[in-house]
Amino acid sequence: MQRCPVCGVRTDGERKRCPLCGHVLPDAPEVEESAGIFPVIPARRNYDLIFRISTFAAIVILLVAAAIHLLYLPHMPIFTMIVLGTVCAWITVNVGARKRKNIAKIILWESIIAVLLCLPWDWMTGWHGWSWGYVLPSVSAGLAVFYFVMGIADNRRLGTYAGYFLISLCGTAAVAVLYFTGKMTGLYAHFAMISMLISVLLLLAQVVFRGKHFFSELGRWAHL
Repeated sequence: MQRCPVCGVRTDGERKRCPLCGHVLPDAPEVEESAGIFPVIPARRNYDLIFRISTFAAIVILLVAAAIHLLYLPHMPIFTMIVLGTVCAWITVNVGARKRKNIAKIILWESIIAVLLCLPWDWMTGWHGWSWGYVLPSVSAGLAVFYFVMGIADNRRLGTYAGYFLISLCGTAAVAVLYFTGKMTGLYAHFAMISMLISVLLLLAQVVFRGKHFFSELGRWAHL
């Protein structure tokens, strides 16, 4: 019996693709199986519709904001903030739509985008350093906690969450570099220390309590 890694459906016989979602099965035979009892239904791709709607909405918002800015508020910098916010929302929606079938991947991508988009916001508001002094440590620790908890909740996909857990530690490494080079000062230093402590403790918990199983599943995820 084969099990689809995407939707979890179990199938009998030697099938190459899942009869429900069409994903290639990991233990699929080399030869394409004969037609089964399920009809071949083409997957619905509605990303183009999401892209068009979000793009049209962004254009409308920008045009309305530009008109208000030129007619009523020509001396206020609010238009620049609206433009930046609209672009951020457009990027977030479209990346989320593309990665929506993989919760582990979408959380990672959205977190990276959040950190990167906070940099221009920080610059627009006077560059106080909160983008890398507060947002980066918070997001890094949050990702580590999320993937750790999901690995426990969904043990069947431990390898996937273990892999993304290690990727999230890259953010912690960046925080450590900023901290030990003296870039994190004051309250930001406390956030950095808490973030690093959480990530290191979770990594130790993975090694101590899951050990062999953790690294075995991680190797399978990385195809080693």
